[in-house]
Amino acid sequence: MIELLQFALLGLGAGTIYAALGTGVVLTYQAAGVINISLGAMGMYIGYTYAFLRNENLLVLPIGTFSMPVLPVWAAILLCLAIAMLLGLLAYALVFRPLRAASGLLKLVAAVGIVMVLQSLAVLRFPSTSASVPPILANDPLHIGGLTVPWDRFLLAAAVIAVAVLLWAVTRFTRTGLAMRAVAEDERAAMLLGHSPGRLSALAWLGSSALAGLLGILASPITGLDPVTNSLFVVPALAVAIVGRLRSFGVTVAAGIALGMIQSVVLKLQGDYSWLPQTGLRDVLPFLVIVVTLAVGGGRLPSRGTEEDPRLPAVPRGGTKPITVAATLLAGVALILTLDGPYRTALTTSVVAVLVCLGIVVVTGMLGQISLAQMTFAGAAGFVLSNLTTHTHLPFPLPPLMAVTLAVLLGVGVAVPALRIRGVTLGVVTLGLAVAVSEFVFKNPDWTGGFGGSRVPELRLFGVGLGGGGDVGFALFALFTVTACAVGVVWLRRTRLGGQMLTIRANERAAAAAGINIAGVKLTGFGIAAGLAGTAGVLLGYQQESLAFQNFDVFVSLTYVAVVYLAGISRVSGAVIAGLMAPGGLVYYALDRWLELGKYNAIVSAIGLLVALVTTPGGVAGELDRQMRWLAGRRRRPTVPEPSGEQAAVLGEETERVVTRTT
Repeated sequence: MIELLQFALLGLGAGTIYAALGTGVVLTYQAAGVINISLGAMGMYIGYTYAFLRNENLLVLPIGTFSMPVLPVWAAILLCLAIAMLLGLLAYALVFRPLRAASGLLKLVAAVGIVMVLQSLAVLRFPSTSASVPPILANDPLHIGGLTVPWDRFLLAAAVIAVAVLLWAVTRFTRTGLAMRAVAEDERAAMLLGHSPGRLSALAWLGSSALAGLLGILASPITGLDPVTNSLFVVPALAVAIVGRLRSFGVTVAAGIALGMIQSVVLKLQGDYSWLPQTGLRDVLPFLVIVVTLAVGGGRLPSRGTEEDPRLPAVPRGGTKPITVAATLLAGVALILTLDGPYRTALTTSVVAVLVCLGIVVVTGMLGQISLAQMTFAGAAGFVLSNLTTHTHLPFPLPPLMAVTLAVLLGVGVAVPALRIRGVTLGVVTLGLAVAVSEFVFKNPDWTGGFGGSRVPELRLFGVGLGGGGDVGFALFALFTVTACAVGVVWLRRTRLGGQMLTIRANERAAAAAGINIAGVKLTGFGIAAGLAGTAGVLLGYQQESLAFQNFDVFVSLTYVAVVYLAGISRVSGAVIAGLMAPGGLVYYALDRWLELGKYNAIVSAIGLLVALVTTPGGVAGELDRQMRWLAGRRRRPTVPEPSGEQAAVLGEETERVVTRTT
């Protein structure tokens, strides 16, 4: 019991991280209406800034590096917090202020873009991806009975609790805090009372960014610094913020500290009991907290009184013409036969990526549900394919069919929460699922080979090996497979099921009143989307001939959602464009080679994504379609001669007569 209690107290470090980030999530949601998943990345970036300022006397800004004199600790902290607030203010002014009335999904995608920018900046601007942070808080051992716990855990917890108490007092007893609560309840009424939602949102971004930065500085000596690991701290922070119903700072802090302590105890139990899973068990807890909390609380987050447009980009009425499909297929074949080397490999990667994007088009563009776990389904199918092909002698096509079937079943299982949860809330659930599966399953060396990866034998049809990577045979096979799936999605749009999916997307209550089986349609839609992602995982395995958990990282799923929204989330053509733009795809590789972006490719892509989200919220495919329809309309527009004076008089009399009769 003493050892369990000691491990629980050691978990105060992680618990206060979750509590602080969760407090920032609550603050940003209440005042700005944004589920800010970029707070973990903000804390990571400011932690790096502080580390290099203290260790190297260098102030590393996004643009420029400056030599600094030796600063006292308090001055270095204040300087880094000022940088955090400036970055938060820039994110609000340049990205989220223009998107204030946008849908929750678009804001979530924009937050993904901020994460990508901060991670890219950390890799570019800091010489090492890992930095040691000198301790700030006293870490001398504290002896309590038979327990020995470093002082810094208690000091960090005290600091976070003090911040939460301060925020509670501000929101209860100050005019600005009361205005934030008023905006959260009813934005229009708050505006009539003279409050500025924009100013309050800016203050919330300043406060949450400063809080994340302070946490990144104080907690970095305990957790270390890593662009990916530190960014993922936001997932348990989302869990504890949901426990606080995105309203209560006190409940959020208490839940965060408790979650960290429980995770530490689980770590101790893993060492004591070998039958417990040794990988990722503690990372499953945030997902369970999210699901249980939403199940108990009615399946949805508290609504805000913000005036926003919940609609997704419009779905085109007309289907894709056969000649368009044929032309696209012929163009793909021509490119495969023409390109060689890395370009053909990049094209094959784009073709496989189209399948993942098609799944997002089905589940989000047509069904209106947010899923951030598409690469989780792809990974499940890919690793099952690897195990079936290496440990059994099943003939083709049984292994890939069984792998895709498992992905479909997993997708249907994920759809069960969607029967009660929708919108950004469902996105939070699927994000937690993606992290849990990645840590618990994909990183388990017994199931997926761990860092060594899982081998996938060469694909053979009728005894002929198709190769992999950039081989012509496999590229053509992948192209025809993806084309068949794309035609299937186009056909789905025209079926009764497709119409029901669009009706549910528009209004679930109206769909239920019309007699549509909401549960059945949602389960089917998620199953189809997961099947498409699973097919992509199978093709990816055959292409690379080896799979590793990095292929299906949670940030890969987030990147795909962002790219599909940018390309056109409600169109099959958007999935094709997104596949070309996907990381490692043809456009991505070609721009890298032509412009010699090199290490700047990631940051340029992230900034381009944010710019496009602000300027073209309907997506590239929608904008291209609009331009084509405008040009076609101009060509077909007949020339109408000016009416003569007598004709104008007659038209005026007829118009007046019609208006009088109508009145």
